[in-house]
Amino acid sequence: MYSVKDALIKATKKLNRVCDIPNKEARILLAFYLQKDQLWLITHDTEKVVNEDYFELIERRLENEPIEYITNRANFYGEEFFVDSNVLIPRPETELLVDLVVSTCKGIKKPVIVEIGTGSGIISIMLAKLLPNAIIKAVDISNGALDVAQLNAEKHGVEEHIKFIHSDLLDNVADKNFDILVSNPPYIANEESLHVGLSYEPSLALFGGKEGDEILKKIIDTYFDKKIKFLACEMGYDQKSRLTKYLETMELTVDFYQDLAGLDRGFIVKKG
Repeated sequence: MYSVKDALIKATKKLNRVCDIPNKEARILLAFYLQKDQLWLITHDTEKVVNEDYFELIERRLENEPIEYITNRANFYGEEFFVDSNVLIPRPETELLVDLVVSTCKGIKKPVIVEIGTGSGIISIMLAKLLPNAIIKAVDISNGALDVAQLNAEKHGVEEHIKFIHSDLLDNVADKNFDILVSNPPYIANEESLHVGLSYEPSLALFGGKEGDEILKKIIDTYFDKKIKFLACEMGYDQKSRLTKYLETMELTVDFYQDLAGLDRGFIVKKG
């Protein structure tokens, strides 16, 4: 049996090999293990309440398993979401995509939105919270992902505002008229080497084809063929040139945006 303080010292030394802020991760995992908050750890640091099985969590982290999968918790847009290996871990840059959709929907009294590849549901759920009058449909090809998205919608109290649909692109979506299609699709090239931590994330949600932009182009085609006013997508930092040329063939108006690191990260398209 370890005290809180001694357990954190031991865990921090171990985690120093795999993360930049080992003490922080040791505390997150200990708080999760004990089902306590960070303040409790500080005010009870001499209490011997930590068994050896806490270090099983540390060993999982030492194997580069993302801390979000170990705790089944991830933060996005200031909110907490459930995640597991069926879905991608939310990235901060995707918050920019949410902001873009919200600003695009200003002036639309009751925006009708469809999301392709909802994953954990973070985009549609945040849109439901930020645009309470919106009508939202969210699709994914993975039933496992849809289960996670439904759980998160219920967790955030917006399950009545989003209809989740099992579908490849919009094949199973009967509606044809949407104000905006939004997607953070797979956009990594199939042969691209990944950081070891990404090996835990679902390949279905990561790889977009030989060049990486094939699924993005299918989404653009879907948008072009249907009565949808706007298309907002995240993309790879090196895909702007190829996507610009592809969009030009359809005479679509496109604006690209950058992430906080100054990298090309996404675009919005308007017909006409």
